[in-house]
Amino acid sequence: MKRLFIPTVLAGLMASTCVFAALPAAIKDKGEISAAIVPNYPPMDFKDPATNKITGLDFDLGNALAERLGVKIKWQETGFEQMLSGLTTKRVDIVLSGMTDTAERQKSVTFIDYFTSGPQLYTLAKREDLKALTDLCGKKVGTSRRTTWPSEIAAWSKENCEAAGKPAIVVIGTEGS
Repeated sequence: MKRLFIPTVLAGLMASTCVFAALPAAIKDKGEISAAIVPNYPPMDFKDPATNKITGLDFDLGNALAERLGVKIKWQETGFEQMLSGLTTKRVDIVLSGMTDTAERQKSVTFIDYFTSGPQLYTLAKREDLKALTDLCGKKVGTSRRTTWPSEIAAWSKENCEAAGKPAIVVIGTEGS
């Protein structure tokens, strides 16, 4: 059984014309939704360097949700590690910050997958030795350890590098790197 339902309720209410009436009493009584955000993941959520104000897709989505629901949104900057505990202990009503939907996380919260991503690899244009993905075999790559990307890259490497007799891609910052 999922312990949290507010994100699911909010998504369902987006299409309703009488959304305020359908909000949970705790949010109606407060007149606001408190949203956890970690503004360090552009373009999803980050601070504008010129103004130091939070911006990004998640920020815009949260503001639009609150407006549609007829309540204010109270942004709470938090550490990534505190987002789920903030939700489960009801310090926040919703998390609006980039997080991968995993089976382990689904044990305590409900996800609405409104955006799908995966590993993206970038290099300098002047790197003549990297023309195809398999050119990464045996090379070191960096990625966020808080995502599923290290395991996704490792699986791709096993299938496309190691299976072809090439050295594995080494993900920096993970075990064995």
